[in-house]
Amino acid sequence: MAKKKKGVLARHAKSSAMLVSLGIHAVLIVVAISFVAVTVITKEDQKFEAKPVNRPKMQLKKLQVPVNIKKKKTQKPKLRKRIVVKQTPKVPDIKMPEISGVKGGMAGGYDGGGGSGIGFTMPEIDFFGAKGKGEKVVFIVHFGPATIGKNSYQRMTGYTIRKRLEDLISDLPAPALFNVCAYWANDAWALSPTMLQATQANKDKVKDWMEPVNPLEGNYSHCFGVNKGLEKKIRSTAKAYPKEISGGLPFYAPKWIFPYEVPGAINTKYLGQGKAFKHWNRGVTWAIQTQKPDTIFILTTNYIDAWGSGGKGNPSKVAASYKAMMRDVYGPDKNRWPTLNVVVLQHGNMNAGTVLNNQYGPIMSAFRGDGSIISNITKYMTDAERELYDTYKSQYQ
Repeated sequence: MAKKKKGVLARHAKSSAMLVSLGIHAVLIVVAISFVAVTVITKEDQKFEAKPVNRPKMQLKKLQVPVNIKKKKTQKPKLRKRIVVKQTPKVPDIKMPEISGVKGGMAGGYDGGGGSGIGFTMPEIDFFGAKGKGEKVVFIVHFGPATIGKNSYQRMTGYTIRKRLEDLISDLPAPALFNVCAYWANDAWALSPTMLQATQANKDKVKDWMEPVNPLEGNYSHCFGVNKGLEKKIRSTAKAYPKEISGGLPFYAPKWIFPYEVPGAINTKYLGQGKAFKHWNRGVTWAIQTQKPDTIFILTTNYIDAWGSGGKGNPSKVAASYKAMMRDVYGPDKNRWPTLNVVVLQHGNMNAGTVLNNQYGPIMSAFRGDGSIISNITKYMTDAERELYDTYKSQYQ
């Protein structure tokens, strides 16, 4: 059987499929070419830097506000009642390391009359030119006829000494301890049986105690010049120290006194049989035996003791006796011993400089002390006191 002939479409079917395929591919190529390429750009984080800007500086002005500060007025305490000191219980004795080469630097805090403790460093004390340092200070001051005189003009000397002593004590810092002993040949009268703290009340107490002593006006010899009846009472009271006499004293004496007499056993131990401490030695012995200060100031007019005559004495024996006494009271360490500082008042025709150097020099050297002389009392007077001094001078010279 004869085969049928294929049509035109059949003959060209493969060609048409190829063409369609080519067309599709062509379209795809065109589309692909027509795509836009996108570039992704990553940007870094922006950093902001502050540029310095110059700005004008304004000066601050202080507030000018008026401030009125009013000091509160404090009334000084009035000592109208007798103060009785009760004994305090004993405390352990704490020994501190020694500090050598310092006068009175770390001496004892007050413990009722002796013993060491932790203290402070006091400023230098200038007592009529004699200088020393100490936490526990005793002033032994001559208020006898040689210091006072017989009339108002001569009494200005003792008056000035008393006023400057008041001023000096008024300037002591509050933690300091002090005491005062007025003396002459055979008497030693203490302000207090124990050391006093330098509070305002105790400073006022000193003024109250000394206020009547040796006034410029009046008929009397000196503050120790009392009648025989009172003298006998004072002698017996002195043997019973510490015992107070606060009544029956003359108008020119302290308001109260604690009279002191060196016990016979002490005289014999340090001086020998039949001898006794006198004059300023009585006051120094009182200070060492009952007060235990680290600084002693002595104001005297001459040199009187139990070992010589004419006021010359024997400085070597005096020094030796006090060395033995201080060794017993303070111990063998000389740095613990009190300093002895001496002020010599020019009196009459005596040469105060010679007395200080020849008679007191060895004693001051033995006890690390300082010395001075008062050759002209007007140097230590206030303007008002000098004016009064000149007025009396015109009357009595």
